[in-house]
Amino acid sequence: MKRITYISSITFLGLVCLSMLSCNDFLTLYPQDRVVEENFWEDKNDLEGVRYGAYMQMSNTLLNLAVWGDLRSDAYHWNSHNPNSNDYKEIMLGNPDSTMSIFDWGGVYTTINYCNKVLSHGEEVLSKDPQFTPTEWQQMKAEMTGLRALNYFYLIRSFKDIPFTTTVINSDEDVHDYTLTSQMEVLDWLINDVTPVAGLAKSRFPSEKDTKGLITNTTLYALLAEMHLWRGALREGRNYPESDILEDANKVIEYGQKSLDALAKQNEQITQSTFDRNVNKKDDFGSGLTNAMLIKNDDMQNLYNGNSSSITVNSYSSIFKTGNSEESMFELQYSTTDSRYSNFMRTLWGYNASFNFQIATSIEAVRHAVGSDLLDKDCRPWYSCVDEKYLFTATREIKTQGQLYYCAKWLSASFDKSTSNLCTNVISAVGTSNSTANWIFYRMTDVMLMMAEAYAITGEYEKCRNIVDAIQKRSMLDQTTGLSNKTTDNNKRACIILVMNERLVELLGEGKRWFDLVRYAERIGGGYNDDPREPQYKDCAEGVKDMIETFMKNGYYSQLYTTLISRIQNRYGLYCPIYYRERSANHYLIPQNPVWSREKVTDIPK
Repeated sequence: MKRITYISSITFLGLVCLSMLSCNDFLTLYPQDRVVEENFWEDKNDLEGVRYGAYMQMSNTLLNLAVWGDLRSDAYHWNSHNPNSNDYKEIMLGNPDSTMSIFDWGGVYTTINYCNKVLSHGEEVLSKDPQFTPTEWQQMKAEMTGLRALNYFYLIRSFKDIPFTTTVINSDEDVHDYTLTSQMEVLDWLINDVTPVAGLAKSRFPSEKDTKGLITNTTLYALLAEMHLWRGALREGRNYPESDILEDANKVIEYGQKSLDALAKQNEQITQSTFDRNVNKKDDFGSGLTNAMLIKNDDMQNLYNGNSSSITVNSYSSIFKTGNSEESMFELQYSTTDSRYSNFMRTLWGYNASFNFQIATSIEAVRHAVGSDLLDKDCRPWYSCVDEKYLFTATREIKTQGQLYYCAKWLSASFDKSTSNLCTNVISAVGTSNSTANWIFYRMTDVMLMMAEAYAITGEYEKCRNIVDAIQKRSMLDQTTGLSNKTTDNNKRACIILVMNERLVELLGEGKRWFDLVRYAERIGGGYNDDPREPQYKDCAEGVKDMIETFMKNGYYSQLYTTLISRIQNRYGLYCPIYYRERSANHYLIPQNPVWSREKVTDIPK
């Protein structure tokens, strides 16, 4: 942590310049001699500059966040046609190592430090700038509190125990004594920090891009719902009292509904011309939730009846290709106008021969999740998992014949459907070399499935199934087929697995699947030995085994699952190793994750 949190005074000039790429209406550049830390915080423009800079900095960390949250899961296959990503291959095979730079958490801590700076100087600026009102500061404070919490939440889901501070870091000397704070302690703090400001942020901003691209009330509620979902799982796996577990589950339901309500209010406030508000193009599909109106896929019936060969999946086109949809809660913005491209998406998920991951549609994992009887009727595998049977050179000459699948959500690809079979007959013109798709952190169906999981915990199984059923129906060719035609045991475990399977298909390629699997394993808990750092609890070895056998075994890892159980071992194996340079910069006060403690570097003290 020491080497990455230092922000010199001159960094502020660069930060403000960077922020002006998309926010120049809000910022005024000062002469260089004014950009000194102690003289910087004079009016709200200074706060706004660093505030926007926090989002810009976070956009630089998305590759890390996506890999941490998804790569080790059953959502992917190793792409054998790209031999140049050996680190990714080793991670997928259960061999992460502390020398891999993808585990460098420095950029995330830099984002957190920007948030800390705004939060620590807000009152000072309020006293100096008469144009900066208490209401504006209250809204900005809520926004920055949420953004800081979201980044810390990523860290504890990725690394478990982490260095934690809410103070501003201005030099290396400020952090030389930092060590680890436990995951549960950080999570408790984050929930207690965000809860008082939920509802105090803005409902919307003047522009659509800022409304969907900055933290608003709907995002704060979604974040609280997910943090309570995680805390409930951690508590359950550690045998907390049933009342504590149910308290978290009920909070997930409460904040999930508040997030949907806030989103509905936000959408109503956006200019009428921005969204097509034809009520016939939205439906709740029987979810039983208020304000859970999903975008309908209008022409799916014609395709289902054989009257059309063209796929126009309205929901996917709106959510991913166009972006900033009515279902969106928070997505970082990219665009050609300021030359900001989300290139990491195309290199991970598909542009010609350069992509690293094959989406898991060979397609045992997706087939298992959807169910063979519904698979050919579900448009999501078509749109998420595009098949390209040939690997091309830059001039589109055939280089290698194979069976390649990539995630087209982020590629602005075009589609034709020639038969009723699965994605092997979907043909795509691969997206352009520069992707401008926004990266989505929270959207409506994600929150709905959080609520469904919580209903499984509270024993309200019909409510859980109704939510999953509605999300399935929206994406089925006939817009009616769903769980009503399937038989599933009506109990807690069956409903949780139902939600997990639905999350795999609905959120495929969105950087969430490994986190979902970790949460599942933590909820099962158990084990045969004491936890290495918390001996009052078991080490979660049973949860690891259950997760691997229930989910990882169904796809790419079917032949490797017993090896994975051995390699992951316990809950610490579910999390990332700490990058070795972070430990050396901190004089090794930060201990390594005990499962990944066999570091290859030679400068680590014995």
